[in-house]
Amino acid sequence: MAARRTLIYEVGLLAALVTVLTAAAAWIYPIWDDGRLILAIQQSGSEAIWVNFGNRPLAALYYIFLMKYQVFLPASIVLHWMTWLGIGLITMRFWRLMFPAHAGFALLPALLSVAPILTKVQLAILTIPSIVLVGPVIGFIAIFMILSEQPTRSRKIIVNAAGLALIAFSILISEYAVATAAVGFILVSAKAIHSRSERKGKRWVIAVLVAVCALISYAVFLWLGRGSGRDAFRPGYALEVPGWRIRGIPFRLLSGIWRGEIGGLLESLGSITLNSKAALLSFVCGAVVSGLVVLLIHKREAVEFRFQEDRFSIIALLVAVPVALLPFVLMDRTLETKWDSRFWLPVIPVLSSLSVYILFYLLKARLYVLAPVLCGFLAGYWTTMEIAKTFRNPDPVVALPRIFKSQIPDCVTVDMGNKSKTGRLA
Repeated sequence: MAARRTLIYEVGLLAALVTVLTAAAAWIYPIWDDGRLILAIQQSGSEAIWVNFGNRPLAALYYIFLMKYQVFLPASIVLHWMTWLGIGLITMRFWRLMFPAHAGFALLPALLSVAPILTKVQLAILTIPSIVLVGPVIGFIAIFMILSEQPTRSRKIIVNAAGLALIAFSILISEYAVATAAVGFILVSAKAIHSRSERKGKRWVIAVLVAVCALISYAVFLWLGRGSGRDAFRPGYALEVPGWRIRGIPFRLLSGIWRGEIGGLLESLGSITLNSKAALLSFVCGAVVSGLVVLLIHKREAVEFRFQEDRFSIIALLVAVPVALLPFVLMDRTLETKWDSRFWLPVIPVLSSLSVYILFYLLKARLYVLAPVLCGFLAGYWTTMEIAKTFRNPDPVVALPRIFKSQIPDCVTVDMGNKSKTGRLA
């Protein structure tokens, strides 16, 4: 009963953090691609949607539906809250799946996944949830289904088929889900390696089916988006990257792995300041969240994280990260700038789980309480700080496609009902 109550409190804290982010995103809307889409629609109607998002047909159809009924902001609020809370809950489930002996600490990686720590795109309320988050959320649900144990063979077949269908659907929504499917393939393969000999064959068949399903779905996705003119987002773009950049791919991949697994967490810790009112407010909010987290998950007994006991899960995750990140590196993405940090999202449950595990491992048993203190503080601090920074200095709307530049002046005003916001095209 106590464990159930604690779980409810943990989900409540996570939902509160997501609610704050959603409310802030709704107030700041529209920024970045959200603003670009609204500006383009004002000038060219539904044609602007197909020009900007024709390479993702399902997303384009969704935007046309929102435009038809004039519900961009209400629908975005709902989707933003659902997807960010979903990624937090998925991270909790993922942690418990990979580290069942430490299930009581599942809230910590969930906070890191949701808060603006490694990723800084939480305040884009329309495009990020509908393009970047929905696919991976569905993809991880599919992975959990495929990895689950079922009481009968017929039920296992049904659940696996449903999981494969969800993987296919997630990739048809957005190519971001391909990275999530890659994580699924590695985890299913790891389970096949770890299975008893009589079950290895069946596990390997499922792993192969996951890979084949992902490849076929991605091929269909590319076929549906053919002729959209967004060639920079297609696989052939990797072949056009200059040779000197290709030679640097191994180093950029290693840098991305380091940053994703622990470097981003350490950087966010080292970037804390107290030199402004916003920073002081963020510090207070971080302290409050940290206190709540410690109250929820503090244990009297020392907790020991031993690599020897968790080595199989750790190795599987360490293999999954470079496999999932390699496509983004091949596409010449830095993974470091604010808006490019969205490329972490398809694997954010993996990265957050590794960061928390490494943190516990480094702190050892005597100092384990510092892990919830730090994770809670960083979640509260950077959520408040990112909202304050974005509210005071909204990001400019990025450049529109060439066909729209002649129709929109350098300085334009976005009408948002009872308020307006002016943005200069980059």
